[in-house]
Amino acid sequence: METKIGVGASNQTNSFAAGKEAASQAMKNGKIERPDFALIFCGGKHDPREFLNGVNEIIPDTPKTGGSSFGIITDEFIGYDGFEVGVTIFSSDKIRFEVFAEGDLNKDEYQAGMKLGQKIQSAIKDDACGLWVFYDSSKQQNPPMLNFATPLFAAIEQFIPEELSVAGGGFLTDMMLSTCYQFVNNEIYSQHVVGILISGACKMDTVILHGCQPCSDYITITKVQGPVVFEIENKPALEVIDELLGPDHGINVKDFAMNVTLGVNRGDKFGDFQEKDYANRLTLAVDEPNKALVMFEPDLKDGAEVQLMRRNLEPDYVEEVINELKEQAGDSKPVFSFYINCGGRAKPFSGVNFEDAEEVQKALKGIPLSGFYSGVEAARVGANIQPLDWTGVLCLISED
Repeated sequence: METKIGVGASNQTNSFAAGKEAASQAMKNGKIERPDFALIFCGGKHDPREFLNGVNEIIPDTPKTGGSSFGIITDEFIGYDGFEVGVTIFSSDKIRFEVFAEGDLNKDEYQAGMKLGQKIQSAIKDDACGLWVFYDSSKQQNPPMLNFATPLFAAIEQFIPEELSVAGGGFLTDMMLSTCYQFVNNEIYSQHVVGILISGACKMDTVILHGCQPCSDYITITKVQGPVVFEIENKPALEVIDELLGPDHGINVKDFAMNVTLGVNRGDKFGDFQEKDYANRLTLAVDEPNKALVMFEPDLKDGAEVQLMRRNLEPDYVEEVINELKEQAGDSKPVFSFYINCGGRAKPFSGVNFEDAEEVQKALKGIPLSGFYSGVEAARVGANIQPLDWTGVLCLISED
């Protein structure tokens, strides 16, 4: 049977109606008669149970997974006001999806990753081609705390073959770090991590869209505790960033949050810039009394060499990177694209004058596209599964 993939979206304010409309659209757009699997994503202003009930009005017995999202991306729709939902339905004899879930993420990210990794490892066969990992970004709201992706993926990658393509994202409901949730069939969980193993006569290629380039020499972190960078080059971190930005930068210190990005080069330190070699770290908050940066992840250590990164103000790089991704597909036929995009890259928050997801839509025209806006993204940088910030991770699934 020919593989059929349908993508639907809705921004109705009624949660049940939104779920039903998006699922109906997906069935119609994909001309699907036998739904085998569904990805479902729900905006933070919706009631997740009512949304799920709406989806189940159309595909009640179909295995499904997904979760809360800051926004939705399809080949025809982009939205992040909180009422957007997305449903993607697959019908295929060539592509299989297996879902694995593990709880207690907020208690110990590493242990949750170990348990999930062991489950996935036991299911991997010779035709496994890709893995998606979704988890709750928010640990708690008051005070705001995140579940860290660094220990989570460090645990998972011990059980995953190096050649397996991996992409992942942290779910958000909103920028206030409200409670996240995940769907696994007809259950709704919180503080979980979910793995989706993709197998069959197919392949998954993945590319990272940073949209950032170094704008400083290497600088050394000299005092750090967890995700808080106190000193760079033995001086208060905020003072160093202020100096690097220049005397007329005009940015309020409070606005360093969600704007200041530090890049870690995993490739040749003095070679030509290669976007794929960089793992970027975005500033979550500013600790003004201590003149410190609070990062999204705790993986920057004393002695780490980083560079201040500037955002690309032109959209041309998106098409160039996606063309490289298409070339990776070789003789295989691309049948689906999936985009995990940092919420900070949405136009109102990005500091650039274009919507990067629109450029992705243009470059993938003719290939079904779905995706969501995330808190943290993950993909392989070299051999390692690396959490990323202010990044888009694009997956292209092709059939042999």
